[in-house]
Amino acid sequence: MSIEVTDVALGSARAQVTAPSQPSEAGVLLYPTIMGIDAAMRRFAEDLAAREMTVVTWDPYAGEPTSDVLMEMVVRSKACEDSRAVDALKLITDHMQTKLGLRQIAGIGWCFGGRIGLLHAGLDDRIAVLSAYNPTILSPTPVEIAGVGVTSKADLPGQTMDEFDLARRIVGPVQVTRPARDFTQPAEYQALIDALFKREAPTFYEYYPGVGHGFSYIPGEANERAQRYAWTGTLSLLASLRAKNLIGRSIWPERTRP
Repeated sequence: MSIEVTDVALGSARAQVTAPSQPSEAGVLLYPTIMGIDAAMRRFAEDLAAREMTVVTWDPYAGEPTSDVLMEMVVRSKACEDSRAVDALKLITDHMQTKLGLRQIAGIGWCFGGRIGLLHAGLDDRIAVLSAYNPTILSPTPVEIAGVGVTSKADLPGQTMDEFDLARRIVGPVQVTRPARDFTQPAEYQALIDALFKREAPTFYEYYPGVGHGFSYIPGEANERAQRYAWTGTLSLLASLRAKNLIGRSIWPERTRP
């Protein structure tokens, strides 16, 4: 199957479209890590496009050049502001519906993008299902994070929206993956899950021992084993997206262990 990759500009919003030659009416919106549209995000997009889904990857940096140096991108990501990001994502979702003809849209986010996905899905009910891989939600209390240093929510002034309040508003099923060693602390994960459990839609909360932040795209036997299992869950959610009724009947494909 051939795959076509194109860049699109929607006002101030930028995105990359990865489309199969024979797409279905289901699409996926990817919320990247702080690294932006890098090799890992392109691999995820190509994998999903090979499954006959049109994939649109949001560019958090609106077309500006990025770096492959992690700490440089940590600094860059601090300039991202929640309301501007959500506004851009609503424009991208408009494009997915009107120009790409997608009737069902899922969202998948990683780290920085996992948090943004929670905000967007909470404010835009066109996101029918959401997978949030190790969403980075910093504590209001300063904590030591390996490779980053002591940091807290106060170091990110652009984070003006309440993740937990918006998580309660997400209308569809949500998958949350939590690695054992993560930037997000247990208290924040608990608050997120408490919020998601207050909804009527299913929540799939997955804990992966023995792996750290970024397990889904960093090589290593333990990481790859955890990623295979987590991705099976994500693909199950995407399969449900094609069903006419997301909730109320047995539509969840059987999950297999890696």
